[in-house]
Amino acid sequence: MKLIDEIIDILSSDNPDLNNALFKTKVLLHRLGEDEAISWVNSELNGYPSIDTVPEYRKLEISVYADVTNGYWYYNDRPLPLSHLNEKLRNNLETSYLLQSIAVIESYAKDEKDLKTTISPELFPTLGKCLTEGYYVDRAWGKTSLGSMLQVVTEVRSRLLDFILELSEKLPEELDVSEMKEKSKEIGTADLFNNAVFGDNTTIVVGSHNIQNIQNLVVKDDFESLSTFFRKNQIEESDLQDLKAAINNDHGSPEHSEKKFGKNVRAWISSMLVKATESAWNVNLGIASSLIANALNAYYGWF
Repeated sequence: MKLIDEIIDILSSDNPDLNNALFKTKVLLHRLGEDEAISWVNSELNGYPSIDTVPEYRKLEISVYADVTNGYWYYNDRPLPLSHLNEKLRNNLETSYLLQSIAVIESYAKDEKDLKTTISPELFPTLGKCLTEGYYVDRAWGKTSLGSMLQVVTEVRSRLLDFILELSEKLPEELDVSEMKEKSKEIGTADLFNNAVFGDNTTIVVGSHNIQNIQNLVVKDDFESLSTFFRKNQIEESDLQDLKAAINNDHGSPEHSEKKFGKNVRAWISSMLVKATESAWNVNLGIASSLIANALNAYYGWF
């Protein structure tokens, strides 16, 4: 089948366009009537709505670092021991849930700098209990490596390719569109997909009422509904004005035909994610990325 061959060619190339492969897979799955699998593809393209829906391959181990001082001496970028913390807090600090779209994760994987996650200042006294008397935590963050992001991208590419290759062996070369859904059920496409993407005997719930809630709150092409939603999520007025200007400047952008944000909106998103990492916007980085992407997708009518 031509569409399957195209996806295989993309995924097996030296410089694969993973987004393009996912879009083509979405078309293929729609023709096959595999709605549950489409939900996973949508989540990879748009980001996951909550940590409850994140697959295992998007959960990363992170290390906690801090700048510590006693008022006279200052020590930068020191790893912090966490053995004195309760198990729940320690697990929360040592685990990063990647809710971002695969395109955002690919951009992280290309950055040479280590990636950091924000740790709330309210936790600094608790973290500092392991320090020598008189010292305290002045700033703290979680750090994950460049290789971890690249591994996530590789996992998505590899798992998707495994599924498509399995499917290519079972679907006839020439198949009428009207017969595709029936043939898909006959060969067990859903099971092929779950085994290739999530592993044997795995049940994954993708998608969430959270996306639907955002869609209901944000009206297509209605900036006031979008700004109202963002205000409720602590985005400042100056940032909303910048977003409005970015949307206006991107009007008619060719990227919109592919359901992609224009360059000005992408730049605005990047600036907000920087604020999330620097605590200038008091929202977790992973939540911030998903929240912005889902709200803007609702505004553009791309759900």
